Amino acid sequence: MKELPKVSNLGTEKYAVYTGAGTPAFLPLVAGITLPNPSYTIYRDNADIYVFEYVLKGKGYIRQGKEQAQARAGDAYILQPGKFHHYYADARDPWTKIWLNAGGSFIRHLLSDYGLNQALLIPGFGRQQYFYSLFHTIEADPSNCCNRLALCLHELVQALSSCYGSYREEHTQAVMMKNYIEQNLTRPLKIEEAAASVHLSPSRAIHLFKEAFGIPPYRHYLAQRFELAQSMLLYTALSIQEISERLGFADYHHFTIFFKKECGMSPSQFRSRERLS
Repeated sequence: MKELPKVSNLGTEKYAVYTGAGTPAFLPLVAGITLPNPSYTIYRDNADIYVFEYVLKGKGYIRQGKEQAQARAGDAYILQPGKFHHYYADARDPWTKIWLNAGGSFIRHLLSDYGLNQALLIPGFGRQQYFYSLFHTIEADPSNCCNRLALCLHELVQALSSCYGSYREEHTQAVMMKNYIEQNLTRPLKIEEAAASVHLSPSRAIHLFKEAFGIPPYRHYLAQRFELAQSMLLYTALSIQEISERLGFADYHHFTIFFKKECGMSPSQFRSRERLS
């Protein structure tokens, strides 16, 4: 395994910044190596860049819009523009990762051509050399590497696509179960029912789902319900009672307990705080 480049300072990240000219078709920005930091977290609302990342050690968590996943050593992930990004290190086992931020229509077309325009997590990618190639290409010649960088990125996307295609074939049932869960967020749902939708036992369904997405299926169900509840509180005029009914909770009290457990505040506190901010 290739060693991490030595970091000369005491910071938690090393950067290779692109300083050359860019175009609307391809605008490289910066590559980096993130060292373990339990407090590491990034937020972007309506992001305007593509993010390619690979976890070398440890683990962390990623959210893009309503999707979320856990990323572990050997996993890669892609974040796309026009969406909310939130990714952060696990506090007990913070990740070491290598990454590239860039923009442009070249990347959009590349991801579309290789079937990655809807991809978030590529589990078990295991090919860190592609990311090191991007990092070292900028580091070696930050102002004149655009063409070489585009070629390196093309090679990375091709490799990611190959891995992602195999992953989807192997985890078809997990993907189907994820779709079933996301189609049934407005009612109580048990793991037994989600497992039965893909003809698996609950124990096998949990194992397969966790292997594919990094979290148990019921945790994904709760997280997606919470995201939906947040959206309804922020973007509708529905009362909290009406929201609890539309989400299939037995009553306002049960909804409040659920919401407070997820974010540490009641639905009314969340709505008031967000409207004031």
